[in-house]
Amino acid sequence: MSYSNMSFILYFILVSAILISTTNYVDAKRSLSKAEEDDIEKQLKILNKKPVKTIMTKIGDIIDCIDIYKQPAFDHPLLKDHKLQLASSVIPGVIANTNNQSFSIFRGLQKEGCPPGTVPIRRTTRDDLVNAKQFTKKIRPFYANNISSNTNRDYHFVAIEEAIVRRKYYGALSSMSAHDLTVYPGEFSTSQIWIVNGPTNEINAIEFGLIHDPSLFRDSRARLYGSWTVDGHRSTGCQNMLCRGFVQISSTVTFGQEFRPSIYGREAHQNHFMVNLKDGNWWLNVGPYAHAMEPIGYWPGVLFNHLNGSASIVRHGGFVGKTSRGSFPPMGNGHLPQTDDYFKTAFMSQMKYIDEARVWLDIDPRSTEIKKSAPMDCYDIKFAGNLGEYWGMTMVYGGPGGPTCG
Repeated sequence: MSYSNMSFILYFILVSAILISTTNYVDAKRSLSKAEEDDIEKQLKILNKKPVKTIMTKIGDIIDCIDIYKQPAFDHPLLKDHKLQLASSVIPGVIANTNNQSFSIFRGLQKEGCPPGTVPIRRTTRDDLVNAKQFTKKIRPFYANNISSNTNRDYHFVAIEEAIVRRKYYGALSSMSAHDLTVYPGEFSTSQIWIVNGPTNEINAIEFGLIHDPSLFRDSRARLYGSWTVDGHRSTGCQNMLCRGFVQISSTVTFGQEFRPSIYGREAHQNHFMVNLKDGNWWLNVGPYAHAMEPIGYWPGVLFNHLNGSASIVRHGGFVGKTSRGSFPPMGNGHLPQTDDYFKTAFMSQMKYIDEARVWLDIDPRSTEIKKSAPMDCYDIKFAGNLGEYWGMTMVYGGPGGPTCG
């Protein structure tokens, strides 16, 4: 067989696999009931407010600039009397970013922001809401298992946390490397922090970091991600701005923006993520350095019944999901973790939390506990310890995934 014929056959097999994966996901979307379709139309009217300005990014995202006081969050029944908070206060050891340095980690809205008094919100489509329902169905068993085990074969996770009973957390911080991954429709892969409180049937959780989700974004780029729930995603909460809840205040950075990826073996692009509790609200901050982060917005404390005072768990790690017939996607940078060359591994450094005195502290290496649900040749995680002032408490994680990881 000639080389050209062999190449064509391999190409045909690859394209067929992608189409099959995509078709399986589309079929799931078509099974909606009339009631679900009506609900989606209602949600679209609520979420897509009349824009003051519309921006089309280079990668095809439509960003609407919405009056900050008319954003979807304020349509939530619990936020009718909510007073907009415009800035989070400085936390010891963290300096607020006032020079838009966060642009150095993003691609998308660098040259064009929203007018004063407006905030950027990615326009929501019908497919976004349908795919969000599929995403929620995938992660619901994760919370039903109290985020500690895996009896569902459609997702896997690796994570590190402090195993300290009755400790209260008021925030979490980590610097994450961003990477290009090949992720297909119906799959997702995250690098994230979990902030959790509450019993199994009432788990309150905030998740934030970066996500690869082509079903939502129509590509597998690393995007800014956040989600919340008050019942383990059984009936509340959502990703990003796909429901009412998160209050956006930044005029330049919004959920779904693309991160600059690392270059394997040459460059490691780090992105600092922080959520801190201030005046009862959980503030999301993102930037290139721990001392130069921009407040993106906040999840109002009134949304929660167990996270309205503190968290009982802070967890750093990765999370992946697939379609029932598909293969597991890569995690991290797609390679198993190693500590010999940090240009060739996915990592989280400067892993910290805020204590009751509102002071940043390193996670305690003596009490860290590793949790993982997959075979080591699929995904793994290693705690590297304290690597000095610049890196701080660091862990490496990730893996290639594949069809045999179930």
